[in-house]
Amino acid sequence: MNLKDIILEYHQKELTKQMLNECPYTELKSWMDDAIEKEVSYPNAATLATVDKDNTPSNRVILIKDISSSGVTFFTNYESQKGQDILNNPNVSISIFWKEFDRQIRIKGKATKTDRQTSEEYFNSRSPLSQVSAIISDQSQVVTKEKLHGDFEALKDTKAILECPNNWGGYRVNIDSIEFWQGRPNRLHDRFIYKKEKSNWKIDRLAP
Repeated sequence: MNLKDIILEYHQKELTKQMLNECPYTELKSWMDDAIEKEVSYPNAATLATVDKDNTPSNRVILIKDISSSGVTFFTNYESQKGQDILNNPNVSISIFWKEFDRQIRIKGKATKTDRQTSEEYFNSRSPLSQVSAIISDQSQVVTKEKLHGDFEALKDTKAILECPNNWGGYRVNIDSIEFWQGRPNRLHDRFIYKKEKSNWKIDRLAP
């Protein structure tokens, strides 16, 4: 099939500036709640983009685990590629897309490690087998299937008390700007961007 023949139309209701909350974190929570209520598959899935020391970009899907006035939080191995990228350059971007109701969110901000208590609390909330995977995986490193599964089975079978590794934990992305996009007919999409100005947020409409 010719990709140029794939034509999608958007039929969602309009999004106006008056409909937006003055606080972007509150608006983000509201959109996330809508996605959960509409039973979107993996509503908290998002694409995280980073750049390495050579300024080469890369992205991957992560799961957002918390939204607060402090930022957007996800968890990972600090020694993974994303962790090394963030160590070199904390400026990241996050995008979320829900095709079910034609909405997209784009976030730019700086990622910083969460405090150890936050990381440990989330780690301890995970299933024991997920904890085992986090402990044994040298994320982003070359590995054989035999070693990966062997290490997993070995730790699982020890029945040891599992503790959050020092190289594993959360990142919180403090938002510098965030865009809310609503698909609309005839490609006249509604786009609004929040940008921080001192202690306030300025909201502008963007051309689609």
